[in-house]
Amino acid sequence: MLSPVKWKGFILPLIFGIGIWSLTPVKPVDINVAAWHLFAIFIATIIACITKPLPMMATTLIGITVATVTGIFTMDEVAAGFGNSTAWMVAMCMFMAAGFIKSGLGKRIAYLFVRSFGKKTLGLAYALSAVEAVLAIGIPSNNVRVNGLMYPLIDNLSKEMGSDPEKGTERRLGSFLIFNEYEVNNVTSGLFLTGLAGNMVALGLAKTQGITISWMQWFEASVVPGVLCLLIIPYVLYKIYPPEVKETPNAHEWADKKLSEIGKTTISEKIMLCTFALAIILWLVGVDATEVSFIAVVILLITGVLDTKDLLGESFAWNILVWLSVVMMMSQKLMTLGFFPWFSKTLGNMLSGMNWLWVLIILFLAYFYLHYLFPSVSTQISALYAGFLSVAIGVGVPHTLAALMLAFCGSIYLSTTPYSAGPAALLSSTGYVKSGDWWKLSAIIGVIFNVVWLGGGLLWTKAIGLW
Repeated sequence: MLSPVKWKGFILPLIFGIGIWSLTPVKPVDINVAAWHLFAIFIATIIACITKPLPMMATTLIGITVATVTGIFTMDEVAAGFGNSTAWMVAMCMFMAAGFIKSGLGKRIAYLFVRSFGKKTLGLAYALSAVEAVLAIGIPSNNVRVNGLMYPLIDNLSKEMGSDPEKGTERRLGSFLIFNEYEVNNVTSGLFLTGLAGNMVALGLAKTQGITISWMQWFEASVVPGVLCLLIIPYVLYKIYPPEVKETPNAHEWADKKLSEIGKTTISEKIMLCTFALAIILWLVGVDATEVSFIAVVILLITGVLDTKDLLGESFAWNILVWLSVVMMMSQKLMTLGFFPWFSKTLGNMLSGMNWLWVLIILFLAYFYLHYLFPSVSTQISALYAGFLSVAIGVGVPHTLAALMLAFCGSIYLSTTPYSAGPAALLSSTGYVKSGDWWKLSAIIGVIFNVVWLGGGLLWTKAIGLW
């Protein structure tokens, strides 16, 4: 039996790819033929990632194969490209995340926070936000944190407190907690380099333009806007989207019950906790992030917390390893062939006379609101990040500042639509939050994000000497 292929999804990629390729005779004189042809293949590949005739791994493999057949890449270059350290870091962090789930450590952390801080509804929201922040350090998948840990926890807790969409009582507690989780997940995704796979995609693309940023550099720049949002968002939602239940004294008993059910801390959890702590320490002292992720996974394998079947079962990790490697190969080649330098210089000349700070603000806001058109985090980053970054550099924005600010935007722009990413798609379909409320609240929080991460972020990065 043949696997399904959405053939109509190939139409737009072919139109754009062939169309751009056919414009070779009238291409800008400063761009060579190979760069122009790769640009055509790159655009077709990115559009195919949006129209999805096949999964992203398959469409990117098609793209790199076409680029090889047409002589733009050699097979040696392609083979070497799959050794990209950023792509492997993402995969290894996904494997480490599997350790959180399998060992049960993630659930235990959540129950402990609820038991300690969950007597009032607002306190419960802050406790769940803290759980999100802790998990985001070592789980680079917002889907895993929401789908695998936080949503089941919040759903179970809400129903225990008499808040159930099927009974029309969702506004008692669940609606507030669900939407708070959605927005806090967006914040924690940007707070840590390892909080979102897209962060590492962005910095991998930045590396192709000569910009290297460590885990600690990211955290130093994100900590103030990130922590401010963690403090502000639950309170704002509590005021504009208040729960009917203001106190949750039963949350303590519920968490105690859950902790009793899972029993004493297992050896697997203890090893996972020590490995997690070691990874944080190594990241903080500046050890290469990819090397740290390898060390952590090897420890989990040696001690039996994970086995090779667990690694092979992480299909998303292998999928992202392939397509991210391909996208970064193409981006690096466009850089070396001179396409991005030309693009940067051309748009920079068009914007000449405008202060670089205003250009960065315009690029940031445009990048944010363009996510209304994208149903995927990584697709937008793959399609736009490198181009936006080259424009920023072309007008004189300090390189590290430009790379970080646009990368931060790649997590907070998730506060746009119910289809902005996997967590939004799941949480918006649970019945806890009405569609109209989702759109309205997302827009409001989106404005707050832009004020804090763009306005406050620029002030903070000025204070720490990034510009």
